[in-house]
Amino acid sequence: MDVVDMQSRIAALEARLAEEIQARLALTEELDLLRAVIDEMPVGLIVEDASGRRRMYNAHMRAIAGEPGARRIFVSDGVSPAPLERDPTLRALGGEVVDNLESMLGAPDGEGPGTWISQSSRPLRGADGVVRGAVTVTRDVTEHKDILRELDEAIVASDDEKRALIDRLEAGIDALSTPIIEVWEDVLALPVIGAVDDRRGAEITSRLLDAVVSRGSRFVIIDWTGVDTMDTNSARHLLDLVRAVELVGAECILTGIRPAVAVSLLHLDVRFEHLRLLRSVKYGLRHCFARLGRGAGMPKRGAG
Repeated sequence: MDVVDMQSRIAALEARLAEEIQARLALTEELDLLRAVIDEMPVGLIVEDASGRRRMYNAHMRAIAGEPGARRIFVSDGVSPAPLERDPTLRALGGEVVDNLESMLGAPDGEGPGTWISQSSRPLRGADGVVRGAVTVTRDVTEHKDILRELDEAIVASDDEKRALIDRLEAGIDALSTPIIEVWEDVLALPVIGAVDDRRGAEITSRLLDAVVSRGSRFVIIDWTGVDTMDTNSARHLLDLVRAVELVGAECILTGIRPAVAVSLLHLDVRFEHLRLLRSVKYGLRHCFARLGRGAGMPKRGAG
């Protein structure tokens, strides 16, 4: 081999070496760029090879969880330690796809609130379909969980407020449908409209007794003109109301019982012997005025 040949071969080797160095530099730059991109990703990223060796653990993952294994992991109840077989990366290495697995990372110092995370994992397969590694994406969902908790609390509070509003509305409707009117000194009138169930019966009784006692009334006119039907339950509430009024020292007069209601009461075998029954509120007032000795204050005949 002459000198010219030797120099030519050396020059070719130098060129190939320069190309190799250039290729390695380009590959290094690409790897550095890839690592920089992965570190800047807004999610935590873990990559492990088939042997379980951790090949990648980006900056955002460290921001979420600290160094690998530094914080305890709990299942979604936030109390029970997570078993090893639940780990999403190990499951992906076994060929499993994991989506949105929620866990809680304990506080770094073991005290204070933890960090809620959601993890998704995928197996990394080669061209032959064999699992070569696994990638796991981790998101910090603590703020999301806090928002959901606050929303749940707001919904519960809203439900309580709605129930309170409904109660107030029902009480208002009851007051409107059964107003207690002081028609004369010592005389109260209670016009009843519609059916009387257990809740409404208790409300009417309570309000009427309070009014009788607080105003010192001697007579109560209960007018049933607005009641079209009568059942056993309503009849029982009617009789209980009359007895309760009498127990607090007032006389009770029933007025305005419709013919259909009267027939129903007969069929229900309701006893009327001890009840003061009059045709209308006008006649009820006349009875009260007569008992009070206030003839001059009586309405004229033919007046409503």
